[in-house]
Amino acid sequence: MKLRTLLLAGTALIAFSASALADNASVESRLDALQKLIENQQAQIEAQRSEITNLKKALGGKKGKAPSPASSVAVAPPPPSPQAAPAVETKLAEQQAQIDTLTQQLEADENSARLAKQEAPTVSMAGGRPTFTSADGRFSLAIRSLVQYDLAHYMQPGKAQSLAAANGPDLSSGGNFRRAWFGVQGKVFGDWSYYLNYDFGGGGGTETPGHVQQLWVQYDGLGPIALRIGAFTPSNGIEDATSSGDTIFLERNAVAEMARNIAGGDGRNTISATYSADKLFAQITYTGNKIQDSGAFDEQQAVTGRLAGLPFSNDSTKLLLSAAGSYVFKVADAAAGQGAARTITLNAPPEITVDNTGTKFVTSGSLNAERVWQYGLEAAAEWQSLYTQAGYFRYGVDLRANAGAYGFGGWYGQASYLLTGESRPYSAATASFGNPKPRIPFSLSGGGWGAWEVAARYSDLDLNDHAGMKGAALPTGGLRGGEQKAWTLGVNWYPNQALKFEAQYQNVGIDRLGTIPAAGTKPAVNNAFVGQSLNIIALRSQIAF
Repeated sequence: MKLRTLLLAGTALIAFSASALADNASVESRLDALQKLIENQQAQIEAQRSEITNLKKALGGKKGKAPSPASSVAVAPPPPSPQAAPAVETKLAEQQAQIDTLTQQLEADENSARLAKQEAPTVSMAGGRPTFTSADGRFSLAIRSLVQYDLAHYMQPGKAQSLAAANGPDLSSGGNFRRAWFGVQGKVFGDWSYYLNYDFGGGGGTETPGHVQQLWVQYDGLGPIALRIGAFTPSNGIEDATSSGDTIFLERNAVAEMARNIAGGDGRNTISATYSADKLFAQITYTGNKIQDSGAFDEQQAVTGRLAGLPFSNDSTKLLLSAAGSYVFKVADAAAGQGAARTITLNAPPEITVDNTGTKFVTSGSLNAERVWQYGLEAAAEWQSLYTQAGYFRYGVDLRANAGAYGFGGWYGQASYLLTGESRPYSAATASFGNPKPRIPFSLSGGGWGAWEVAARYSDLDLNDHAGMKGAALPTGGLRGGEQKAWTLGVNWYPNQALKFEAQYQNVGIDRLGTIPAAGTKPAVNNAFVGQSLNIIALRSQIAF
């Protein structure tokens, strides 16, 4: 009776547990229930096996020896029949089969739970950037953003009011969103990467409805060599390769800015091959127009290239050398037809872009060009918290119909020092330096003040070519594009990796000859000085991830 009770209880427990597990939606709860059930069944089997062994011993004893009358009287009730043991063993076999089935189900559920955990993507927030990565690392998606809000106040001399509109008689103080980038970046199937970035900001004091800033795909399956196609910024030197969110000042220096936009700059249609290693960087590209360009029929065609390396590098000191250049062998046609003009204009802003008139103090004007070229030599050195950078650039324009050529030049130098002891990190992927990472992020409760940096820069961009003298006519073949000399002092605060605040003072001097327009009873004055010297105070707030 005891054995039957145990068997019935075991069978009922199996039926009840199976029903309960079927209704349980939680995998872990089901696993626990199955595990407990198997343990209970195994305990019952061991108890039943022990009882069978005792029964067999009892039966064997009876076969070998006849009971005495005394013992017959003493033992009650009579021993079980010999047929009971096989029946119990059959029940045990059935119960063992049920346990085997439950064990297989338990193992399958454990495998499913383990695979589900392995296949779940990981989420990280390094540097404030949300990044989703598959368990095998072959797929990723990072949300990217860069938002910069600028304020600027222009202080111009009174005599500037008499200048022509093109010479900037009255620049507009105020503010604008210099950049408002939102995009995604990542990789697919391990060997492919991508980047889509949209910009709703803009220079010249006016935000745009939005345009593609970068949109490309890249093959990374060739080790240090990457092949990329799409719209992006080809590398054209240290200053150009420095991310727009990592520049020391609000804007790149005018010398490098003009060079990068001849055949590069944001949103340039490009095909590139890039080699990047710890101490060597090389890139060759074929470029067309910028995707936001308008007014062109047949697009511009050009090649650009850059070679950079670290001849000396250790934990505290780095020396970076860079040579880059562009060659435009086909200037964009202004309209259809073989005789259409192919014009290009070389210019640069005064290293600040809040003014909504879009004034460029120095400019070549529209040139009907056959070919355009530029090259730049740059160097950057870092020693602990001190960073220095300098560059020299040359530009050339060959006019159509053998009408001559123009040559221009410029140079710059800048330095910064981190008062809080950090240094600017080097990126081998771009052969440039980035924003420092604060040792102790700003926190009123934690006592940190972030990273503080002071900086200075001087740049000289000369777009004069045989400009002649004041009061004298422009010499034949000459060009009066003007010369811009700018001093900049800045203070930067990095509360943490994502935030940056900048304050800077500029003195911009323009040396240019041209025409002062007539005003009232005053006649126009030709071959006059149309330059000026102005001061600019600017602030920037930035968040980037």
